[in-house]
Parts: sequence; structure tokens; C-alpha cells
Amino acid sequence: MSYSFKGRVRYSEIGEDGCLTLPGIQNYYQDCCTFQSEEIGQGMEVLEERQRAWVLSSWQIVVNRYPKLGEKVKIVTLPYELKVFLGYRNFAMLDEQGEYLAKANS
Repeated sequence: MSYSFKGRVRYSEIGEDGCLTLPGIQNYYQDCCTFQSEEIGQGMEVLEERQRAWVLSSWQIVVNRYPKLGEKVKIVTLPYELKVFLGYRNFAMLDEQGEYLAKANS
């Protein structure tokens, strides 16, 4: 089940070149899967009650273009495999025309 949300690049997220930074892209991706977890009832409070946590062990990110200040973006995530205790998930950041700004796997 895929999940997405829309955002806009904020001043606090840009580097000296006026574009979103790589850590900023990672934050959007992290927020996307966190929002999905909250919406399906498996969010932070539920995990804490069950004494569980999600741990991100690696990223594979390809950036085609860093979005500029004020640019509208769409963030998409799709979990695609679960092996014992490891979960795999794809991410994408798209511009308003639906072009890929960045893609990732975790």
C-alpha cells in the first residue's frame, strides 16, 4: 500500500545554493513513512507501548535534481518486502509535473 503527502520546500530546509539539502530529502522520506505508520495505527505511541521501534539501517538515494526554495513537492513511499524483522521500502520525491527529483530505497 503506497502512501504520499505534499509539501513545499521551506527556508529552514535549504542550503546556501537555495535548494533542499540531502538531509532535507531524507527528512521528507522519514516523515512520509512516519505519517503512514500513524495513519494505519502503528505510530510512535503504539510502538512505545509495545516497547518496539523502527530502526533505519541504510539508505540508497539517487538525486536527479534538488528542489528550490518554495517549490512544491510530492513524497511517495511504498513498502515492498518484509523478511523476518527487516522491512524494505521505496521512496520518491516528485515535482509538480510528476518528474522524479529523487528516488530512494531503505
